[in-house]
Amino acid sequence: MPYPRYWSGTVNSEDAFGEPITNEFVDGATVMGPWAMMSPASFKRMGRGVGTGKGQRYKKQEDGRWLKVEG
Repeated sequence: MPYPRYWSGTVNSEDAFGEPITNEFVDGATVMGPWAMMSPASFKRMGRGVGTGKGQRYKKQEDGRWLKVEG
């Protein structure tokens, strides 16, 4: 990545499956087809992967912004 990329939207306290989002989430495709915001626990069960066409992983920074770290 040539420069840091940050999530520009809102991050809820829970993901699409009711799991808490604390310091990391994946915005990605699910095994059911649609994309969703997923906690690490939900991603293990429902995610299709990280990378082009699959999803992106974000980690919360000290300043409160969400940095894209993978995908």
